[in-house]
Amino acid sequence: MKKKLKKSIVTKAVKKKVVKKPKKKVITSKVKIRKPVKTTVLKLQDEINKYKELRKIERPFIRYSFIVESLKVDKNNIIEEIIFEYKGTMVIPKSQKENYKSGSNSVQGIYIIKEGSIDPLFNKDYNLVKKTELIKHLLDNVREGYILDMRQTIKKELMPEYKIITKLPW
Repeated sequence: MKKKLKKSIVTKAVKKKVVKKPKKKVITSKVKIRKPVKTTVLKLQDEINKYKELRKIERPFIRYSFIVESLKVDKNNIIEEIIFEYKGTMVIPKSQKENYKSGSNSVQGIYIIKEGSIDPLFNKDYNLVKKTELIKHLLDNVREGYILDMRQTIKKELMPEYKIITKLPW
């Protein structure tokens, strides 16, 4: 029997040189550099002046909205009256948070639908009417003088003309 010799292939691993990058030297000192006191005081005064200017410009305001509370319907489930609430919510800017208290107030109202109304909204079952449709109808049809009176009532409650100061300066 003849033996066959297998030739072995020998491979050598080639090593690559690793190039090391020089590290940057960080110079640290134990001496702290202080800002001049005059510039920090001036910067603080500038910030205070900007804040005061904002307080002069920004004023709180009241956001108004209709909320439908209930409906009065007849025997055929057709709407006859809408009982709503006109709500005012005070929106206070950040610069005025110290001077005003947030809050809300509301006034109730009733909108009576005329008999024989042509509006298709009031000729169908109340279950088919959407809340947004009722609010849109109130916005379009409630008399402006009535809305202005409700706004005045809410404004007197939320933003009175006179302040009562409980924190006395002495």
